[in-house]
Amino acid sequence: MPKLTGLEYYWFGQCQMVISRYARYWDTEIDPAVADIVFSIRSDAQISSTGPPSLQRLANRLSNEAADVAMTAAVSEPNENKLKQDNRRVAVMRCLSSRFLATADELRASKSNL
Repeated sequence: MPKLTGLEYYWFGQCQMVISRYARYWDTEIDPAVADIVFSIRSDAQISSTGPPSLQRLANRLSNEAADVAMTAAVSEPNENKLKQDNRRVAVMRCLSSRFLATADELRASKSNL
């Protein structure tokens, strides 16, 4: 995988905080958990010269991380709480990834309409 740029790395760190919170606090709902971070990152991407490609790289990184967590969880010793945390991590990473891909498409469309 290509390395993340400085801005993408910052976004990835912000996503990791949301992922960690969602995985640990089981009463948290996924949509509100990701709405703020997606809005914030979308705002950054709109003014960045590499916005859509950066969002796509971030989405790919999150998707790969989700696959890694899912694979590790599948081969780990059975532990109900750990499995629940891992499943929640995978769910939020996949949610973020799909939202960033959709946002990248929206930004590309809006730039082509200008």
